[in-house]
Amino acid sequence: MGAVAAPGAAALAWGGVERRLPVVRRFEVPVARPVPEVTILQISDLHLFPGQEFLVDFLRRVAAAERFDVVASTGDNFGGTDGAELVREAYAPFLDRPGFFVLGSNDYYSPVRKNWGRYLTRSKAPHPRVVPDLPWTPMTRMMTDAGWVDLSNRAGDLEVPGVGALSLLGTDDAHIHRDRYVDPAPSWEHEGVLRLGATHSPYTRVVSALTRRGADLIVAGHTHGGQIGLPGFGALITNCDIPRRYAKGLSQWHSHGRASWLHVSAGLGTSRYARIRVATRPEISLLHVFPALGAPVTDRAAPPGPLVLA
Repeated sequence: MGAVAAPGAAALAWGGVERRLPVVRRFEVPVARPVPEVTILQISDLHLFPGQEFLVDFLRRVAAAERFDVVASTGDNFGGTDGAELVREAYAPFLDRPGFFVLGSNDYYSPVRKNWGRYLTRSKAPHPRVVPDLPWTPMTRMMTDAGWVDLSNRAGDLEVPGVGALSLLGTDDAHIHRDRYVDPAPSWEHEGVLRLGATHSPYTRVVSALTRRGADLIVAGHTHGGQIGLPGFGALITNCDIPRRYAKGLSQWHSHGRASWLHVSAGLGTSRYARIRVATRPEISLLHVFPALGAPVTDRAAPPGPLVLA
């Protein structure tokens, strides 16, 4: 028993350290259309509550050091009702840039404690609460006042200086059944426009719908990359119906003969009731999207699966 318990205790201890070691991930996203070149900074799953100031400091350093054109926020910003000021501070360095956002369940409802056995199984039940207790309205107002586009069951356009127009399409959080589908903006059909999809939880129904619509790239969060991983096995869970191999990183998603790039961020935070990460460091992502007409890597007939990038 001791031989088994010791590695488990060591992993849990390391998980408390690893969650405080955020990194910047970089991905190249070739698109087989004449789209504009753009770098997107994706922020996801902050889950901010007192004691998470190190994430705010990390984001300040990223804003000062990295070059990017657009910010994508893919939800779950609050770790509780006491996280509002930290959320404001976290986004302050980015609000002078163009951006877009979707919301997750932990933008509406504060987290609840649940046992680890339940965490490690797929959650199928909708959220039992119907009245939000988190200050999501002031947060979204802060973002829209800065010119960011709200994509919660919406479509829109975003003009990016030095880049051009992006056509955007998104949903609210499928994990709590708030996802609805709207028609893209007319710009979606323009050949030279980059088509971006956004959602918080990468449920297959949402990712497939955005793929069938012709999204070049879909950004999502929610999974925490599994939050707990095993060497040689990867994420234990995804907390939705997407297969584990899509728990984090850049992949191609296929549906009805079409394909889109899908980037699922492992996010930055954790629930205040599960403050560990094992083999899944907190992250933000820089996604460099560029036109690559005829490049083999964009072969839309390729089998589904993750694209492993160093």
